[in-house]
Amino acid sequence: MATLIYDNLGFAFRKVARLTARGLARVGYRECRLIPIHSLFYEYSYPAVVIYDTKLYERKSRIVRAATRSRLALWLDSPVEPSALNPEHFEGAVHLTTLPYWLREYSRVGVPVHGWVPRPVDYETAVEVSRLPREYVCRDLWSRYGRYVIMVGSDNRVAPSKPPRKGVDAYDAVCAELRGVRCLYVGSWDPRNAVKVSGVGGLGEYSLLRLVRCAEVFVWPSRSEGFGMPPVEAMAVGTVVVSSTAPFNDLVVGVKFDYRDVVVSYCPEVGFPFRLFDYDVRELRSAVEQALEMPEDEKEELRVEGTVRRELFRPDLVALAVTQA
Repeated sequence: MATLIYDNLGFAFRKVARLTARGLARVGYRECRLIPIHSLFYEYSYPAVVIYDTKLYERKSRIVRAATRSRLALWLDSPVEPSALNPEHFEGAVHLTTLPYWLREYSRVGVPVHGWVPRPVDYETAVEVSRLPREYVCRDLWSRYGRYVIMVGSDNRVAPSKPPRKGVDAYDAVCAELRGVRCLYVGSWDPRNAVKVSGVGGLGEYSLLRLVRCAEVFVWPSRSEGFGMPPVEAMAVGTVVVSSTAPFNDLVVGVKFDYRDVVVSYCPEVGFPFRLFDYDVRELRSAVEQALEMPEDEKEELRVEGTVRRELFRPDLVALAVTQA
């Protein structure tokens, strides 16, 4: 028996909980309870894994600890500035980050941390989407959109950080100057130059991954991530990814451009500061153009490398790592 306590208000956290539960079933767990963190109100005596934002966990740590009377594993991710964390909230539990970078940074500021385990991808769907030739899978999408690049990612809209964390602004600026390709976008913003295909959760998993697979390039302009699911999902279906060299992208395979500097920016909408790896938008555009102009054999090498890397994010392996940490 296992219990997953997760952020039911966050789309990505819901997906991670669902995939982890699937992975637990694959490795032999007969039952897995999914408990929304915002509905905790009585005690659970089973081992629990908390899937949540690191800083937001601090605000609910007393409630979580009061509700769990057995082994507690905190499997958290956040782009928050590590010095803004209170180490006391992480004592007495197994604390896992999702990236080696944040493990190092939390350790440096004295936050107890015991290892890192990446978030899982929908492995079965990724394999299904990528098993057939692109010419067959993508025919209707290419007929509708032509040759296209894509970004997937939502950001704070009411009072975002400055610059905006996800980099949708930078992607949209690049889209205004790209020639010969269309820009597609899936997320919460309303871009001026990219075509918004869907909002958050508006596409089923197969439809989203197929849309990503059929793109010439997946553009990842994010300035900070606790993990960053979209580029990993793009790699899993064999799409070339463009991202910065920021350390939160260390697990990403693709064409990379250098970030410029590291800034700490308070985000009024969430009430805490982000650590952002800012860059020159011209560098992002050059990297996208480079990826588009690469010889097909070089693109194929990156696609293959990405699909090989997806083994790291299989739900069964991830679930096993989390429960055995």
